[in-house]
Amino acid sequence: MSYSVLSEEELVALVKQGDQTALGELYDRRGKAVYGFALHLLRDQAKAEEVTQEVFINVWLKARTFDPGRGGFNTWLMTMAHHKAIDEMRRSHRQRVALDQAGQDSLVKWNSSEESPIEGAEKAQDAEAVRQALEMLPPEQRSVVTLAYYQGLSQSEIAARLQQPLGTVKTRMRLALQKLRLALASYQETT
Repeated sequence: MSYSVLSEEELVALVKQGDQTALGELYDRRGKAVYGFALHLLRDQAKAEEVTQEVFINVWLKARTFDPGRGGFNTWLMTMAHHKAIDEMRRSHRQRVALDQAGQDSLVKWNSSEESPIEGAEKAQDAEAVRQALEMLPPEQRSVVTLAYYQGLSQSEIAARLQQPLGTVKTRMRLALQKLRLALASYQETT
């Protein structure tokens, strides 16, 4: 069967039956449009790539919900892309707020402790180094570290909160910790 001659609606019908080649054809036809739309909204290539991936995972998982009587495939697809991009914007905002709050909490703890000014300065310097190292991480890796270390969530809880597979969360955590280890090792060499 030549998938290139099929309409997008016919391809979705094949995806409903579990046809991965049909999904690949849909991705080849519309992947760049979804990515471009997400990039326009998010202004971040990595996030746009992630949104594109999530949209096509949803096409696979939710193909049964597509109803050509309610509108065309492109409208359905771009609506999903819009929702995923908005979700990502909200998630990024919550991460920034959580990081800011964590920074404020550590300042309050530092100011209220009974340590010498030198100890306080060293701790503040260490905290700033950690904050800078966190800022260098890609947002999706920073969010799992922030949720784990500042909010005390387990990897399973993080996966549930971010609505992502546990394996994805574990991989992001491992990569983030490797990057932090390298960044903080260079900081320790200078102190």
